[in-house]
Amino acid sequence: MTEQNIQSDRLSRHAPQVKKVRDFVAGENAVKAALDLYMPVPSVGMDPRGQPFKNFLRRTSFFPAAARVLDGCLSLVFQEDPVLVSPTVSVIKDSITYDMESIELYSEKLISETLQTNYTMIGVDAPSEADKPANLNGANAIDLGYHPFLVLYPFEAILDHGVGRVGGKQVFNYMKLSDGENAYRELRLINGIYTVTIYEREDGKGEYKVRTVVPTRDGKPLDFIPFKLVTTKKKDRWPSKSLLDDVVNVNCNHYILEGDHASALFNCAGPQKVVVNPAQRKDEEGNPIPNVYPAGSDHIWEIHGAGGEGQQAGVHFLEFSGTSVVAIREQLKELKSQMSALGSRILQDEKAAPEAAEALAIRRTSENAAIVTLTNSVAKDMEEVLRWLSWWMGAASKNDPETRFTLNVDLVPAKLTPQEVTEIRNLKAAGLYTEKEAFYALRAGGWQDDTLKWEAHKAEIDAEVIDLPLALPSTSDTGAE
Repeated sequence: MTEQNIQSDRLSRHAPQVKKVRDFVAGENAVKAALDLYMPVPSVGMDPRGQPFKNFLRRTSFFPAAARVLDGCLSLVFQEDPVLVSPTVSVIKDSITYDMESIELYSEKLISETLQTNYTMIGVDAPSEADKPANLNGANAIDLGYHPFLVLYPFEAILDHGVGRVGGKQVFNYMKLSDGENAYRELRLINGIYTVTIYEREDGKGEYKVRTVVPTRDGKPLDFIPFKLVTTKKKDRWPSKSLLDDVVNVNCNHYILEGDHASALFNCAGPQKVVVNPAQRKDEEGNPIPNVYPAGSDHIWEIHGAGGEGQQAGVHFLEFSGTSVVAIREQLKELKSQMSALGSRILQDEKAAPEAAEALAIRRTSENAAIVTLTNSVAKDMEEVLRWLSWWMGAASKNDPETRFTLNVDLVPAKLTPQEVTEIRNLKAAGLYTEKEAFYALRAGGWQDDTLKWEAHKAEIDAEVIDLPLALPSTSDTGAE
């Protein structure tokens, strides 16, 4: 069998940009390990794998703009936990994947992937019959981990896909996904039945071993592929630009210019030693020997021939005026400013002059619009897949209305006023707010620590009540005069 664990041509065209984003998000070590992939060789004939080029890269500064933007976006979205409401799925929310990841960690990985590649496949998968515990029953299935799980395939693991018409709608009827270097799977919808074909080989050698599985629910096969492509471009099933692409491209230009800056400083910042000698060197046959003049303070130029005015024979120093370096520094500032703008203030310094609260809120809302749009799009896709998971675990419908999922889009929350806090407490006293709802409303309004969870808060309150001293009896109770 020929090698099939590779991406299709249509998808692989986008792979270089994804690698670029991955490397710049990973940071300096990953970018410099790529050698001349992102940094042009500074001089003709220099070997990009030789030590001089590696020394040049070590002298070159790297500004981690892409990583800071990604971290900033994630911190904005996840300053509040995702909200999952589902009587069925909630019981496994802390171990919702095969790797025992929580719904919070899974959501953060999905948002991160969407920011970087805007192309992720998520879905629902269930253990095979071969993995079924011997003592399985309806009461211990959750404890034994024999239930459907969420799975996530990043861009690199999406090998191919196809679509067809089912019930008047265009749906995916074929997907090919990589499970690592030595395994991949094909998901097909054949005559309305969801079928999984798994290809595996040992240690990357020999032929693939093939097995086919027909997943079932209540003994019946599924009539759809329970996987969904997560992208903000809902009408396009092929890769498109991610939110970080522009930041990474400018980050790369900034890195290249830092290389020019480092090269200029290395070659010119120190004084250049010069020896003026009227005599021209010659070889044994009397032929002039051509001179090579490597730049840098650790080299000495020997110039032969009559010296001009002020260039008498002897040792001299050439001082660097610095004009070109100033121009490079100005361009570096301009590129950094562009990255700040693209990063929606995440890289930009706060203004020295204070702004009116209303003006600041309006401006930040506009700047965060792209993140909000992406977050809402991802939450909608997550909710649909979670409803499939709920249905597979026993809910009545694939569109289970009792399963709801939201992500935080209040990226710059304003602190509640004392009057608003009083109103929340009044609603709680009137029975219109539960104690838990009141807590989260106060936390969202800046009156509680952002990292504090309801369970921990309630435990502390209960502990304080237990530790309160017992009331002393009144004098009337003791009969004292």
